[in-house]
Amino acid sequence: MSEKTIAYVAASLDGYIADADGGVHFLEQFGSDDYGFHEFLDGVGSLVMGAATYEQILGWGWPYGKLPALVLTTRDLAVAEGATVTFSSAPTGEAIREYATHTDKRVWIVGGGDVITAGLEAGAIDVLEMYVMPVALGSGVPLFTRALGVPLDLVEATSFSNGVVKVVYRTGEGGS
Repeated sequence: MSEKTIAYVAASLDGYIADADGGVHFLEQFGSDDYGFHEFLDGVGSLVMGAATYEQILGWGWPYGKLPALVLTTRDLAVAEGATVTFSSAPTGEAIREYATHTDKRVWIVGGGDVITAGLEAGAIDVLEMYVMPVALGSGVPLFTRALGVPLDLVEATSFSNGVVKVVYRTGEGGS
């Protein structure tokens, strides 16, 4: 099975990828070096994200160097300084599959919840690699924006000493 398109994401115990204001400060207490993020990023050839995620990242400054990105949107948005960004209003699954043909490396589906949910439902995301953080936010930006209509097969579960749990799922329908 292909593992080219990967939704790599952190979420709270109650399923939120950001707080009610779109912030991800809840992640800071857990660091990132212990979870293989830099190794993961080395294998990434391009990024896919929705407009809300893109705008959030713009507020921080573009952290992805020269990695090209596809932003799924129907709006006209500014291009981040120093970034190579393509905008698409095509259906999520179709856009991800087409964009994945432009690199031999992995495509990181950065977020948000609408993109991840629609990408999984369309079979355009091969793997969901999720880090469950031992905090409950109570509200915020959900990982899944509606009931997920496709099965996921658990292929890995790893716990860390600080309470973080890594779970890796492959799409049960064969992915893309």
